[in-house]
Amino acid sequence: MDTEGIRDLLQRNYENARWDDVALRCLSCTNCTMVCPTCFCSTIEDVPDLSMENADRVRRWDSCFTDDFSYIHGGNMRPSVSSRYRHWITHKLSTWYDQFGTSGCVGCGRCITWCPPGIDITEEVRAIRASEEASS
Repeated sequence: MDTEGIRDLLQRNYENARWDDVALRCLSCTNCTMVCPTCFCSTIEDVPDLSMENADRVRRWDSCFTDDFSYIHGGNMRPSVSSRYRHWITHKLSTWYDQFGTSGCVGCGRCITWCPPGIDITEEVRAIRASEEASS
C-alpha cells in the first residue's frame, strides 16, 4: 500500500464516493476487526447471575462495525455501513498517527484474507488516491 501522505489523504476525502461503493460490498460481519492484531474496540456489559441479585461488569471485545457499537443515548453516530467502514479505515490508517505516532496497520493482510466479499484496504486507498488525482 502506498502510505505516502495517507493521513492527510484520508482526512481530505471524508466525503469521497468510494465509501458508498465499498459499503455496497461490505457485510459488516466484523471479520476484519476480529482478526486485526491492532484492533481493540470493546464494550462493557452488566451480566446478572440467575438470582438477579448480583451482576458482574464484563469487558467484551467488540467491533466498530457493529450497529450497537456507535450507539449513544438518542441515536447512532454511524448509522450506515459506509460511515462505519470509513471510520475503521480512517482510524486505522490516519488518526492512529495522531494517537500513537504510527499507522494502525501492520500489513499482515488478515483483514483482506478473512473478508467474505474480498474487500482489500490497499485497493480502497488506491481508489481514493486515484479519484483525488482525477479530480485535480
